[in-house]
Amino acid sequence: MIKELFLDYQKKSSKYEQEFRKILTELVTFPTVADRETKAINDCADSLEGFLKQYGYSVTQYPTREDGYPVVFAEKNVGAPKTMLFYHHYDVQPEDPLDKWVSSPWKLTERDGRIYGRGVADDKGEFVISMLAMDLLEKELGTLPVNIKFVLEGEEEAGSEHLPVFAKKHSELLKADGSVWEGNLLFPSKDNPTTYDTPVGLICGLKGTIYYEVTTKGPPYFPRTDVHSGEAAATPNAAWSLIWGLSTLKDENENILIDGFNELVQDPLEEDLAELKKANDSFERRIVDDYQLGHALLNRTGTDLLIETLLKPSLSICGLDSGYQGPGSKTIVPAKAMAKVDFRLVPNLTMEKVDELVQQHLKKHNIDYLDFKSLGGYDPAKTPVNHPYVQMVKAVSAEITGKPVEIIPIAAGSGPAYLFTPYVPICMAGNDAVGLNGHAPNENMPADCISPSIAYNAVIAYALGKTAETK
Repeated sequence: MIKELFLDYQKKSSKYEQEFRKILTELVTFPTVADRETKAINDCADSLEGFLKQYGYSVTQYPTREDGYPVVFAEKNVGAPKTMLFYHHYDVQPEDPLDKWVSSPWKLTERDGRIYGRGVADDKGEFVISMLAMDLLEKELGTLPVNIKFVLEGEEEAGSEHLPVFAKKHSELLKADGSVWEGNLLFPSKDNPTTYDTPVGLICGLKGTIYYEVTTKGPPYFPRTDVHSGEAAATPNAAWSLIWGLSTLKDENENILIDGFNELVQDPLEEDLAELKKANDSFERRIVDDYQLGHALLNRTGTDLLIETLLKPSLSICGLDSGYQGPGSKTIVPAKAMAKVDFRLVPNLTMEKVDELVQQHLKKHNIDYLDFKSLGGYDPAKTPVNHPYVQMVKAVSAEITGKPVEIIPIAAGSGPAYLFTPYVPICMAGNDAVGLNGHAPNENMPADCISPSIAYNAVIAYALGKTAETK
């Protein structure tokens, strides 16, 4: 039944492909880089409102700061027992390096079967697919089988700094029975648009993160200026001090050494471990092959590698800067040093608690010469893998593709899902595609994924509506 419905919807969704291009052409023209393009952010929000109203939604913009940056909320309440929520963001990553783009990032361009432009794959294109999928479903059935909500954010790529205020103030808007998080995409086989080379994966959560800028303080801890290295025995070196301070946080075996940190980490759940044991070795192969490594870190393999990556916290130095960086030599003792550091968090490790433990750690080790400034982040978020909505999406995906469905308990990446999971289960669904270049030059989406992705979202909403009839 589901497979036949999907194939029928896929055939009928082809009529939306030009509309997809038309809408996305306008959205891509807005250079919606958060914290840089205030006018573009607000103009894009107005454009989104216009398209949503065109498709019959009631729309409200909720400014999140004085200069706008609204959350665009749209709703179509048909009085159905179940509600589907779509979360998308309309801000994008910066276009740098611009010279690596074959065509303008702010002009939708199509070549060699792919559609290019900043935001095509993350996340403007997915929004258009979601909206068109609901229109297809409504036209096919005469009325939607579920109520629909759209939450469209303008600061996701900049850390969703102001979204918590919106979520706390308008929590009733986030209540739903199922969600699509940044889009569900299906990428068909090259030779057959109704078959799929890779299985669908369902992601049920996102790790949290807290990001620090770590800087050495000035006098009297370090000299007022760089010093001739002949006097290295007499003057404290900011670079070495930064290295020594950071080395107290983690050892060479990746163990985080902050008191109380590991005690907060939630032990992997049996149901999560069971899902990871079913996974193939594609993740390990990708890590080794894509990054041209001899092996994964600490020779981790298989399920152990997945557990460490997905269900355990991590600590990474993301950047270091100190002293002379030019050609040739310059013999100095650096007066300043800086590092960028991020923690990836799993359930029970919140930003607030981790920051508290970090500050206690600095005091314990007398590291008063470093300033740890939090640049924000996200708490972890997770929907149980055995949640009825997740299992429903799994069943639908398996029937459509004819392949086993992999469930990932929590993704290695982060986002503002923690603001939503108290009110709605999240489940990110779709199969793999290569070469999308998300966050990179020449971001794109294969044109042949438009129709199946529209049909896929329509069938998931249809199936959610059907669950109300079985109660």
